[in-house]
Amino acid sequence: METNRLHAFLKQHHLFCILVSASIFLFFFELGSRSFEIKDARRFAEITQEMIQGGSWLVLHKHGEIYMNKPPMLMWLIALFSSIGHQVTPLTARLPSAIAGFSSILVIYYFTQKFYNQRAAFIAAIILATSHRYFWYGRSAFPDMLFTLFITLALFSFYLGYKQNKEFYIGMHLSMFFATLTKGPLGIIFILSIIVAFLAFQRNLKTFKELKWQWGSILIIIMVGICIAYCLKVGFEPFITAIKREFLTRVNKPVNNGEPFYYYFVNIWADFLPWSLFIPLAAIYAYKKWRLGDEYITFIFCWAILVFTILCVAKAKHPRYMLPLYPALSILMAALIEDTLKESVILPSWLRSSVRWIIFTMIGLTAILLVIVPAYFFNYSWVGIFVSLIILLIAMKVFFFLRQKNGLVNMYFAMCMLITVIGWGIYVHCLTIHSRNETFGTKLTYAIEKDLGDLNTYHICGYELGGSLWNIVNMSLNMYVPMINSIQELKAFMNAPDHKPLCIVEKKIFEKIKDYVLDDSLNTLSVCTTKRQVTLIFKRNNHTDSMRPVYFEIPDIKN
Repeated sequence: METNRLHAFLKQHHLFCILVSASIFLFFFELGSRSFEIKDARRFAEITQEMIQGGSWLVLHKHGEIYMNKPPMLMWLIALFSSIGHQVTPLTARLPSAIAGFSSILVIYYFTQKFYNQRAAFIAAIILATSHRYFWYGRSAFPDMLFTLFITLALFSFYLGYKQNKEFYIGMHLSMFFATLTKGPLGIIFILSIIVAFLAFQRNLKTFKELKWQWGSILIIIMVGICIAYCLKVGFEPFITAIKREFLTRVNKPVNNGEPFYYYFVNIWADFLPWSLFIPLAAIYAYKKWRLGDEYITFIFCWAILVFTILCVAKAKHPRYMLPLYPALSILMAALIEDTLKESVILPSWLRSSVRWIIFTMIGLTAILLVIVPAYFFNYSWVGIFVSLIILLIAMKVFFFLRQKNGLVNMYFAMCMLITVIGWGIYVHCLTIHSRNETFGTKLTYAIEKDLGDLNTYHICGYELGGSLWNIVNMSLNMYVPMINSIQELKAFMNAPDHKPLCIVEKKIFEKIKDYVLDDSLNTLSVCTTKRQVTLIFKRNNHTDSMRPVYFEIPDIKN
């Protein structure tokens, strides 16, 4: 009986099961295997580490100084996942973004299925999950993926309230509240501008008054209370200055180097790969559906147009700022492809033909990428070639069974989605191997484990490590490394008979103090990259080569 129920469930919800499996693979496969490659991605992990150690959950600090650039939502969630081990790791730092990315996929599937159909929902979710920037930032430690989830929830909660039950408006206000805690007031601007534009198109602006603003007022009071408590800690003037800098300044003028207004027009083609070719066709399709009075597509079209316009007007620009646009773009593309696959008479023949040709082109390009991506890492080109040959053989076999035009289009598009998912998995695995060989944190861990053995047998300290390097060491070794600040303390630590000492020192500092510290009982191990060089000082033992230091000379990765 249970087997029959399971079979019936899988038969009825097979697309959902495939989507969940693919999304878990895309966002959680080897999620914590890479160290933090770039400084910006490491920033939020370092802040969280200081928050856990200092116990200050409201006022954040970075290297001992008050950090006011971003609200604390991401850091709170990283701390929550790190609370078990009391240590921030690449895995715990990336988990909030991965869960948010996965959740947004399920939200897109649910709402598109509810207001369109199941196949379009599946296509939209797969397109979103496998688009370049969405996939990448779903595996990174940035607040933008959380921000995207809350904006998506707010907009769909509004639409549910608009179409079905007004109680869903409460979810809209809650999502705006959490979006504000994630990236500030920008979320409110996005959400309310989209809602107003949609209601204006529907000639129904009076509905704006019915959005249960009493709940919004309650949440505003709570937000004001949090801000007052924060100001009492840091002062009103620094708080107002931070708000102006992070909100008004970013809108009116760039914080660092400005980009031209057409920045996103150029970047979106690479950022939404491999689905970028559908963008102009999806825009034409959305316009036609709006003219025909399709309410759901009109809502999604307003979402895409308003977010893109606001981002283009703002002076501060970055590829990850476009993440809130991608759910809407994915739904528009999915609706276009779905209408093409079912030969909808609404679509002009030239539009259907264009979609088919793009699908046929993509199958070749994605297969080639499966070879190129592993080949970029030299030793793994055979992986892409092997997978591509298997898929090619399957395609040739299926070709003889599906000679009808629609059958081929369905088959090729399904293969595009499959190849894209597999391709991203290969890419992640290659990056993991690359990271293990060439980043400082992973190289430090590998060197210690290979040459010194089990870390748990050592009592580890650092000597005059800079704040940034100290945080990297802490996160790489997955432990809190206490600091020693004088040579006398260092000598006492290294000569203590009751433990097995290991001290991590910057190489340039070690060269200055080695004559005062080293004796016949100590050994050294050097770990060097282009940007960072450290020397490990530890007690000699029978398993360690004490006659020579070990050097690892490797370049740092730049992403």
